[in-house]
Amino acid sequence: MPKTLAQIAVDAGLMSRADVGRARQLADEKRVPLVVALVRELGVDEVALVGAFRRELRMLSVDPRAVKPETDALREVSRDLCRRLRVVPLRVSGPPDDDKEIWLAMADPTDMGAIAEVERVTGAVVDPALLPLSAIDELIDRGYKELNTQVVKRGGGGRVFGANLAVHTRPHARVGEGEDTQDQSRTVPFHQIADEADALARVVALVKVLIDRGVLSEDEYEAAIRDVLRARGE
Repeated sequence: MPKTLAQIAVDAGLMSRADVGRARQLADEKRVPLVVALVRELGVDEVALVGAFRRELRMLSVDPRAVKPETDALREVSRDLCRRLRVVPLRVSGPPDDDKEIWLAMADPTDMGAIAEVERVTGAVVDPALLPLSAIDELIDRGYKELNTQVVKRGGGGRVFGANLAVHTRPHARVGEGEDTQDQSRTVPFHQIADEADALARVVALVKVLIDRGVLSEDEYEAAIRDVLRARGE
């Protein structure tokens, strides 16, 4: 039976057996993967941990300076899921509906629960790769920021007719005999700061408001983007 993260770290002398229970407690309290508790809370050296994984699992690690997640891979897994599991999809290959494979960078490649969840969401077989925790976090932030920027720029969009108009009405004055009976209501231009913003700024602001108010989650946003891009055949 393959060793767990805790067993590998203890055998490598990176933590004591007494630390294991504390690490698991912290992971449960903070609702983070065990690897996050080890590195961020107990101070386990993440580079040494990667080395221990390599020796135990005979797995190659990825050079954080050279790797860049592909756009198609990022579309398969939401940013929220990557942050929760501490994984980053690097590349997806194979037919879209059958025998698809996803190359997944992981801070803890022994996390079978994370692998199973990614496989369920993507319908792909996971091929794990090793990356330090800090590199995982950096790739998540940079990769999805670039992906969202690309999607918004593609969306473009012109101005909505009437978007810069506000209707102002005033009560009708009593009309006497012989007076002009034309409707006193009027529509006048009303300038807003948003009128000066480009399409990218408007969409980003709108999504931020929806997420901040709990109307839209990042998972839902990413899923909607994937659906639109797939429908367009991109």
